Amino acid sequence: MKSEEKSKSKTSWKSADLKLSFSFSPMAKWILTILILGVGVVLVVVFYAKEQTRNSDLKDEVDRASTTLVQNSLARRDAENRLAMANLNLAELSVLFPSAKQSMDVEEALFNAAADSGVAVVSINCPAPKSVTAGGGTYQAFGVSVSVAGDSEDCLRFVGRLGFWLPTASIESVSIGQESMSLTLQIYAGVGG
Repeated sequence: MKSEEKSKSKTSWKSADLKLSFSFSPMAKWILTILILGVGVVLVVVFYAKEQTRNSDLKDEVDRASTTLVQNSLARRDAENRLAMANLNLAELSVLFPSAKQSMDVEEALFNAAADSGVAVVSINCPAPKSVTAGGGTYQAFGVSVSVAGDSEDCLRFVGRLGFWLPTASIESVSIGQESMSLTLQIYAGVGG
């Protein structure tokens, strides 16, 4: 009995016609088509406008980057020209003052001797060297004046440290005060043939 009811219910569903009828008039179809096409055209126009704005922004950025690149290239060329001029000036000055590095080396050695002995350098006067020929060789002789400040024991220690830092130095004169000392040195460098 149950199987008969099931088969009846199946057949009753099949026999029922549930057709939904949606019919549009031709005018409604045309309006719907035009409306869908209109929405499509509006979307295309909106996307196109966005892409044109993006392209315009990118073009502006590329133009700014190009301008910056040109300006940086000009600035680099200017800096390179100034560097070349500075190198030429340095070469000219090096010819005029060949002993500048030697003078700095002498001054550095004096500062190191002062640091080793615990005195403070008050002043250094290291003029350009003079060429001196001795024993078949040519030397650069520096006449250096140096003043240091510290207690007398440290000042005497400074004299001893000079021999380590400037082994070719000879002391020409010494003046010792209560907490200072002034020396005149002759320093030989740049042995030539």
